[in-house]
Amino acid sequence: MKLVKLSLVAALAAGAFSAANAVSLEEAIKDVDVSGMFRYRFESARLEQGNTVSNGYNGAKENRHRFKSQINFKAALDDNFKAFVQLQYDNTGELGFNSPTAKAETNTAQGFDVEQVYLEYTNEAYATSVIFGKMEVGSIWTDDAIGTGAKIINNSIEGLTFAGYWFDSFNVTDDGDFTALGIADSSLYGAAVLGDFDPFAFQLWAAYSNNWAFLYAVDASYKFSFNDVANFKIQGQYLGNSLDSDKEKLGLDNGNFYAAQLQGQISAFDFQAGIVGYGEKDKATIVTLEDKGRVIAPAEQIFYSSAGSDLRGSTGENFYYFAGLGYTFAETVRVGFDYVGGKSEQVGYDIDKNEYIARLSYKYSPKLTFSGFYSYLTEDFNQQGVEDNDDQFIRLEALYKF
Repeated sequence: MKLVKLSLVAALAAGAFSAANAVSLEEAIKDVDVSGMFRYRFESARLEQGNTVSNGYNGAKENRHRFKSQINFKAALDDNFKAFVQLQYDNTGELGFNSPTAKAETNTAQGFDVEQVYLEYTNEAYATSVIFGKMEVGSIWTDDAIGTGAKIINNSIEGLTFAGYWFDSFNVTDDGDFTALGIADSSLYGAAVLGDFDPFAFQLWAAYSNNWAFLYAVDASYKFSFNDVANFKIQGQYLGNSLDSDKEKLGLDNGNFYAAQLQGQISAFDFQAGIVGYGEKDKATIVTLEDKGRVIAPAEQIFYSSAGSDLRGSTGENFYYFAGLGYTFAETVRVGFDYVGGKSEQVGYDIDKNEYIARLSYKYSPKLTFSGFYSYLTEDFNQQGVEDNDDQFIRLEALYKF
């Protein structure tokens, strides 16, 4: 974050503030902060079903060039009020990561959209903030979903954060990573308690999705180290939901998700290992509302697969174990390898799944990072007459943050 001194920003601020209040340009921009990011991704996927090559999980087989940019403006309007506006350009389109029908084409007409815009009131005496508008949901069930609603956040007790939230709509079409179930179109009301008492931390979440389900989640972690050379973190999660009774007619059942992992860093080496389990054999269940949410799910493809293991709604009793190892050279270049394996149990047959991921990243500067990974997923159907899947996916990325 830095104080705005750019002429373009000054012009935007002058137009927004001076027209409304007839204040001077200097007065309008003196308390405006700007931040943001620019990201480029090259992606390519190839899905083989027996001897047939068809669409990958990323869409068609063609290479994809994805550009995303965000510019954030935060302005102090008064002693207790701030306004936030986020402008975003994203050529991913409405179809998202998992679309089988998106076309690979160059977009030259799309401009910046207003991704977030909200008003924030802070009462320092009570350590409480109230936010209203279009903002990132920020729940354990969502990744970068945007919703229209309100939040109230209190930090009056050291180490604890209390939050209440309400959202009556989401960017379901624009995001493309939401569940296909109707719960994505329902209002969401909830509360959360987040605690950080280093080395112990926890999160408690509860929410009600109108006419759909009661959602709840627990996340707990503990950090420990030996001689400041070896650092470790143990983390566990449980997410559950109780669907309204009429949802059973749709072939749905209450969902339960559990996961645990151990992460560590010893000198230049880092590693992780753990387990993930969720789902039912004979009915569809849901874990997250959008993308992989903020749950322990380290794979790049397994948890998006419609073959029994999609976290956003799928039929299958899933259990996976994972492990990863990485090494960082000179604190700038990291090389890593991850493995995720297990199965999705269906009625009468199983789907054995294995994903192998190679990773490489280069931290060019504190603001600029280059990275990439190659993922190879195998799905073996132990069912007569069904072809096995072999899916390859590549992503290269350049990310600049300011």
